[in-house]
Amino acid sequence: MSRSTAADQSVEAPRGQTESPLKKGEFLHPDDPSASGNLDKIRDILFGAQAREHDRRFAQLEQHLIREAADLRNDLKRRFDTLEGYIKKEVDTLTGRLTKEQEIRGELVTKLTGDLTQLAVILEEKSRQLEQQASQTQSHLLQQLTEQTGELAADAQARHAEVTSAIERAVRDLRAEKTDRATLAAILLEASQRLVNEEASSAQI
Repeated sequence: MSRSTAADQSVEAPRGQTESPLKKGEFLHPDDPSASGNLDKIRDILFGAQAREHDRRFAQLEQHLIREAADLRNDLKRRFDTLEGYIKKEVDTLTGRLTKEQEIRGELVTKLTGDLTQLAVILEEKSRQLEQQASQTQSHLLQQLTEQTGELAADAQARHAEVTSAIERAVRDLRAEKTDRATLAAILLEASQRLVNEEASSAQI
């Protein structure tokens, strides 16, 4: 309702009334029910159309906000459902991969344990064989060393005997050679004396 219509009604209202609700010199009291009703009527006449328009707009805005909130809630729910499905799928994939890797690692550990056990047995056997070979080699070397020591001792004794015999022969030869030289010197001395005597005899003749 426009402002002019409200003014006309306010002007025409006294004409239709047989008696004014207020006497001259009287004022509306705030606690008077009739005063409250008159104020509501005046307020509705002045601001009723604008208030109803605001109420309509507020109702439309409220409905729009409700629809937007519902759409946003549905969109968020859809997004959360999609994200939840994706996360669940990724978790299931990762769980399956980890389970498979764990099984593979378990098999590898089992195989490695068996290989290490077998290797330990082989190494123990090799160590026993090497120890046995070392003992046999040591005994053989000790025997060879004992035999070579005996042979060297016998050879040394033989060489010592040969050297002693050679030295004794050399000493005998030197003694014999010394005796022969003394005899030869005596013979030469006697021959020289004879030559001297013969030369003296010839000179006297």
